[in-house]
Amino acid sequence: MSSWKKLFHEYRYVLGIGFLFAYFSSFGQTFLISLYIPSIEELLGLSNAGMGSLYAGATVASALTLPYMGSRFDSMSLGKYMAMILGGLLIALLSLSISSNIVFVGISLYLMRLFGQGLMSHTAVSTMTRYFEKDRGKAIGIATTGHPFGEATLPVLITLCIGWLGWRGSLQLNTLFVLLIIMPLVYFLYQKKKKQEVKTNSVISVEPSGIKNWDILKHKAFLIIAPAVFTLGFTNTAIFFFQLKLGAAKGWSAAWVSSSLAAFAGASALGMFLAGPWVDKLSAKKLFPFILIPYLIGVLSLLITDAPFIYPVALAFMGFANGSGSTVKNALFAEIFGVGIIGKVRSLFVTVMVLSTALGPLFFGVLVDSGYTFDQVFLRNAIGIFVVILISFRIRKVKKDRE
Repeated sequence: MSSWKKLFHEYRYVLGIGFLFAYFSSFGQTFLISLYIPSIEELLGLSNAGMGSLYAGATVASALTLPYMGSRFDSMSLGKYMAMILGGLLIALLSLSISSNIVFVGISLYLMRLFGQGLMSHTAVSTMTRYFEKDRGKAIGIATTGHPFGEATLPVLITLCIGWLGWRGSLQLNTLFVLLIIMPLVYFLYQKKKKQEVKTNSVISVEPSGIKNWDILKHKAFLIIAPAVFTLGFTNTAIFFFQLKLGAAKGWSAAWVSSSLAAFAGASALGMFLAGPWVDKLSAKKLFPFILIPYLIGVLSLLITDAPFIYPVALAFMGFANGSGSTVKNALFAEIFGVGIIGKVRSLFVTVMVLSTALGPLFFGVLVDSGYTFDQVFLRNAIGIFVVILISFRIRKVKKDRE
């Protein structure tokens, strides 16, 4: 426990930056954007399929932009990079709040997915990965708990805000919050971080690299890690997207289904914290092959019984895998590729993740529309996860690429 206390005390400012960026990446996540979807559908007169296609298109477009935008982390100062990301998020929120046609809504959703889901999360984890070496696992675990905290708190707050101000007013209030609260707070933490670095003589210096995206894409490690990254995003988004229909098929109430998400968020936060010390002790490479095993248990448990208790149990297993996997895989990027190109490396993996979030609901939806039951879909999904676990064990033969 003393090591945790020391870490919080000595690096509270940079850890605070990581937590804030992870927490407010929620503005671009599906679970929060979905609260605005009914109002947007009504505004544009879109069907469920039409709105789904528009959202998928915005998500894919953001994924294709991420490698370029994410790699700027390696060449820009952290202060300028964070200002760019927060400025983009502010524009995205304001743009959606005043959109009145499908073109501007599509552009706004693209910006929210890019700067919110993609680059806010990317900045949080890349900062931890570069700044820490000895306690990298713990630092990533601390910062990324912003994600489950966002899942647990922001939907309630945004729902209340929409009821109070309407969906446009809610987005405009969020815009003001980014401008007047988040930006000054991040600036304060960044200035404190810089002063602390000068005082302790711990300024991080990384030499520029000529490594290209294609060099990373064809690397053996990328081909081993990418399926696990894809699987987590693919299945998470599909389950959350169809959770009410899944509940109806199983005979669970909507209230029970929505309240069960707390199990996912809590277990995810627990996994992030517990994985950190183990990464620092054993290495991410040794732990990586095991991160999907709890997830597989969670998916298979949905096939055991339709009793209501099984859903939060399944989500707890999935959440633990999601949280611990986030800490492990982000530390693994630094172990394999080094910190000099961490922005470029993470942006490519974030692209894989974002693409998976677009394809997961589509794949599940096609199977369900074709007459498959949810149990049959989950069985096929479980087989795929098992294959990915087998592939993941190959990471042990991959050597570190560079310092």
